[in-house]
Formats: sequence, C-alpha cells, structure tokens
Amino acid sequence: MTDRPSSTITIALAAPGDGPAAVALGALAVGGLMPAPGAAPPALAQAIDAHGGQVPLPYGHGRCLIARAGDAVAGMVYTTPPIRWIRDHPPSQRAGLVQSLVEIELLAVAEPYRGRGIGSALLAAAVERARGAGSHLALAKIRIGAFATMRWYRKRGYTIAGQREPLVFRTRAGFESCDDGSDGHQLAVKALQPGVVLRRRLERGTSLLLAERQT
Repeated sequence: MTDRPSSTITIALAAPGDGPAAVALGALAVGGLMPAPGAAPPALAQAIDAHGGQVPLPYGHGRCLIARAGDAVAGMVYTTPPIRWIRDHPPSQRAGLVQSLVEIELLAVAEPYRGRGIGSALLAAAVERARGAGSHLALAKIRIGAFATMRWYRKRGYTIAGQREPLVFRTRAGFESCDDGSDGHQLAVKALQPGVVLRRRLERGTSLLLAERQT
C-alpha cells in the first residue's frame, strides 16, 4: 500500500533491505553517526530487513515508512508504542496500553530532498496509520530549545507541553499520565481520535495537558 504517491515521491512501508538506509538516515537526524563500514547493522536495521516496515516489539509493533525518489531513500519515519512507559505498568495492564500512545521516534529527510514537504507527508502518513490502528494520541520528544522544530509540529496541529508538564489521558484501566522524562526534551502531542481535544489545566497549582472528549 502506498500512502502518498506523487510524480516523484512515494511513501510506503519499508521493505526488507531498507534497514541500513533507514537507520543511517535516522541516526544522522538525531546527531548520531552512520555505522562504520563492515560493522554489524543496528538492531532496528536488522528488524526492518527481516520483517519490513512492520517490526514486532514486546508490545505491539513499530512501523517504518520510507519516502522514495525513484530508487533512492529520500526520508523515513519510525513510530512505536512507548515500550519503556508500558513496562512501568503491571504485566496485566501492558497489552491494554499499546493503543494509548504512539511515539514518533525517528523522522528524517535526506538533505537533497528537504523543502519539498516530504517530512510533513511522512508524519501525516504515519499518524494516519496509527489512527487507523486505534491509537489515541501521538507524541514526539523535542529537545528543549529546539524552537524551529516546535514551530514545525505546532503548524501540524500538535500541542507543545511545558518542561515536565504531564499529559493525562483516559485508558480502559482509568486515567494515566506520562511526561518528558526530565531528560532534556519536551513533548509534542496530538489527539488522533474524533472528538478528543487537548486542554491545559491547573490542578493544585500544577499545569497539565488533559486529553478529554469534547462535549
């Protein structure tokens, strides 16, 4: 299935063999280094090569979409349930939390293809797949002070949480919350399901983002 075809760019799930290119592009986007020649491929590259863009995880699946310009990998996005957050819960609750959140873990466009809307198309395609799979909220972690990135997400309908400002939302087990982890990032959050909105509230003098159904 192709998510967003055009005369020059197509977006679809990664195929076996796309792993090294996808991971190298994602690593450069977050300030990492490309694997050295001859080095063992990273775990994500191995998983994509084995399974394509639908990567089995301990809870749910990671999804890697690739933007192609002909045979060249022009961009990639990788989304995943927040595994570490899920593991903080009792084992009996974990499976039920998979659809609560989808995290935009990696989003990158190769330099020659920037400025053509490929990043926006990748994000939209990834979010649409997550929405169709029943995910309730999408979030991305943005480095504190990365104001251009924050503006980019705002233009695409995301709310930027303050530092350490929790996101509160309803699950089948009741209300849950998550935050930026106090690791130098802030959350960008978007509600995915119809009728759900994000509102900032003060509770006992503390600000929080509440995802609630609009009445």
